[in-house]
Amino acid sequence: MSAMCDYELVAIVSPETSDESVAGKLEDVSQVITGRQGVVDETQRWGKKRLAYPIKKYIEGNYSLMRFKLDSEHIREIREKLESDVDVLRYLVIKRSK
Repeated sequence: MSAMCDYELVAIVSPETSDESVAGKLEDVSQVITGRQGVVDETQRWGKKRLAYPIKKYIEGNYSLMRFKLDSEHIREIREKLESDVDVLRYLVIKRSK
């Protein structure tokens, strides 16, 4: 059994996505985490910000940050969920060091 690790997820969602829909996507990820005995420590919505370079023809994106604890074996499931979502322009999951 793998140990719980601290992770940070930053997701950039299409600027055309409604705030309710962005909140729903974050909630879906939270449910995957808690459904696998993980813990969501914090969720921050940073709102729309200009991108450093265009992604899929967008010049801005809706940024969110989530800090959570989860067994490393379940991270792939979160990545697959985000990759299958057409509104997610980019995401990054990093393991935080203690």
